[in-house]
Amino acid sequence: MSKFITSVQLKNAAQGDYEKLDLEMEKKAFIKVVRSQASEYREYNHRGLTTLQDVITAAYTAASRIGRQYSLTVMKEKRTMA
Repeated sequence: MSKFITSVQLKNAAQGDYEKLDLEMEKKAFIKVVRSQASEYREYNHRGLTTLQDVITAAYTAASRIGRQYSLTVMKEKRTMA
C-alpha cells in the first residue's frame, strides 16, 4: 500500500473555498491533515493501492471544481528499511 502527501494552494481564496476543497478532496479519498494555524494551503494524505498518476489526477479534478486558480504538489512517501 502506498501513501501520498498532497498540498493544494488556491489563489485569491476565501475560507469557504477551502471548505469546498476539503469536501471535494474527501470525495476522492483524501484525508485532510489538521493544522493548528490557518495557512494559505491545505495538506492531505491518500493511501491505497493506486499510482502516483492516479493521485495527481484525483487532486487535479477536486481542485478544478472549486473555480479558483490553484497549484498542487503530490509526493509519494518512500519507505526505508530500519
